Amino acid sequence: MPISLTNVMLIVGAIIFIIYLYFADVNEIAATILSLDLKIALTAIFIDLTCIGLFVLGWYVLLKNPGMSYKDCFEIVLVSIFGDLMIPTASISGEFFRVSLAVKRGKIQVSEATASVLLHRILLALTFGVVLLISVFNLAGHQVAPVAEIYALGAVAILDLVLGITAMYMALRANLFERNVEKLVLKIGGLLRRFRPNYDPDRLRVSVLEGFRTFVQAIKSVKTSTFVISFLVLTARWFLIAMIPYIMFISLGRPVSYWVVLGVAVFVSMVQMIPIGIPGMVGVMEVSMTAFFMGFGIPPALAASATILTRLVIFWFELVISAFAASLQGVRGLRMSYKMRNNSGNSVQSQNSEIV
Repeated sequence: MPISLTNVMLIVGAIIFIIYLYFADVNEIAATILSLDLKIALTAIFIDLTCIGLFVLGWYVLLKNPGMSYKDCFEIVLVSIFGDLMIPTASISGEFFRVSLAVKRGKIQVSEATASVLLHRILLALTFGVVLLISVFNLAGHQVAPVAEIYALGAVAILDLVLGITAMYMALRANLFERNVEKLVLKIGGLLRRFRPNYDPDRLRVSVLEGFRTFVQAIKSVKTSTFVISFLVLTARWFLIAMIPYIMFISLGRPVSYWVVLGVAVFVSMVQMIPIGIPGMVGVMEVSMTAFFMGFGIPPALAASATILTRLVIFWFELVISAFAASLQGVRGLRMSYKMRNNSGNSVQSQNSEIV
């Protein structure tokens, strides 16, 4: 039986994780984790659920569709999380699930769903840069971090803000690109016509331009107040995400500066976006987070212990609940398909009886 690429990458991730445990001293890690205050550590689960809720809320306010409830959005986001964890493509897989399920559940156009997801992703990037920059200023002020790390985090924050602002400007001024989109579609239509002589490129042009204009209108119809609300919600989410590893350090009896944890937690989230191909970035995330904590002077065993405990929440816990949500979505899809087949069959029988 052939081994799939996903299984191969999982094996690669497992090997990286085993090597990571070996060099971090697995015995010392185990001893450190055994000193855990479980009651304190378990609060991280509730914080993680709140973070997911804020992520959903940041998207929900951008959706101009009364048919989409917050509960619907929460379920869709959980399915998208499962897609991101199992198909690591820089969140593209998760966003695809978000758009397609929003279209089905909310009965809205693809262009409108895409606009909401795009704006949400841009705001997420902007808040990433803002929070990372806040962390850098606090680290510099308290002199708790090496200068090299401060400069590196600051450079990433500034670059992210520049790219985020540029992306937001382009999204809000998307109508300026209509002519370019039309030219591209005509070229694609002409290429398709070479293979299919009867193909009508103008039909494709009209269809794409209608979708593009709906997309532009959906973006421009979002109020400034809505952008502000989503921005504030997503900013609060970043500060809360850092509380998960921060609480893990406290539960181990070794508290660390919140600003150090915030800088590392936010920065390492960018590693998750790298499309290496390893599901859940198993091994890679552990190595990255531990290395960054060590860069701030945290002992290896303590850094690795806090990282492993954090990953138990933000990866393994999320994998379980998102897999459950994906399963429910699959069952719901099968039921709808079954009902449609039954309704179609009953309709045919009714027509036949009328003919008889």
